[in-house]
Amino acid sequence: MKEIQYIQQPTEYLCGQACVAMIANVSVDDVIRVMNNDKATGKKDIEKALEHYGIRQAKTMTKADNSTPLPPVCILKVLLPRYSHWILYYHGKYYDPEFGLTDELYCKAKIQSYLELYAD
Repeated sequence: MKEIQYIQQPTEYLCGQACVAMIANVSVDDVIRVMNNDKATGKKDIEKALEHYGIRQAKTMTKADNSTPLPPVCILKVLLPRYSHWILYYHGKYYDPEFGLTDELYCKAKIQSYLELYAD
């Protein structure tokens, strides 16, 4: 079982890059270079970067909500009051690039979907 190093997003737009950086064990700058994107990310950006780092992933995102049981490793797409946000979920912990490493999802976050990863 690999250990994840928590990475805080360096700017308000780099949550997706920070999630990929944590699971791939690389820097956010490296992920920015791979994605060719230092702004908000979409699903395709994240999938492309995960593929680059050899991280296996589900073929599609799974619709979910806050009561949905989560797979052991996934990247969550959540809705916050004013924006969408990406969070890495890894074996019972939320590696939230904005709000920190926690045992519970940030109270204002509403899960929309997740991308299951096969990273072990």
